[in-house]
Amino acid sequence: MTPDLHNFADIHTHRGTAPDAIMSVEPSATLTGDYGSAWYSVGIHPWSTSDKVPEEWWEHLAAMLADPRVVAVGEAGLDKKRGGSPEYQEEVFRRQAALAEAVGKPLIIHCVGRYGRLIELHAELRPSVLWVVHGFTGKPELARQLSARGIGISLGRRAPEGVGAVVPEQLLFRETD
Repeated sequence: MTPDLHNFADIHTHRGTAPDAIMSVEPSATLTGDYGSAWYSVGIHPWSTSDKVPEEWWEHLAAMLADPRVVAVGEAGLDKKRGGSPEYQEEVFRRQAALAEAVGKPLIIHCVGRYGRLIELHAELRPSVLWVVHGFTGKPELARQLSARGIGISLGRRAPEGVGAVVPEQLLFRETD
């Protein structure tokens, strides 16, 4: 059974594994540590879409999602400033969203400058799994719009003032990234 993201003090880090943190890695990584002491989110970052994602990555991703230490899919996403074309980023994002649905694990999202499209995709795909925007730095009104759709918000070191007050507790998460 996949643990609830609220069980973790840190749902997104790149600093290593810990019993209360989820380390974000790409499918080329090797998972280490025992169940209960090491937790992962595995996905293809939008910055890795400048070139076509190797089919081996998709195969590794699918295999890694069966590992009980992997509690989420991602960091998937849309980035206006970096990575492949918007169309290709969306193709990769959709494929990961479908994998998250298939395995019943939350989708951790990196989003820069594409929140409108993210909300449209959420409305179109109607996921049954939780989507969480990690490292949110937007305004409280955007956080309210996302949470009104059922999209979670994860706040890190650069958390904007007032966001925590407009996001329901069940959709609010913490991270160190």
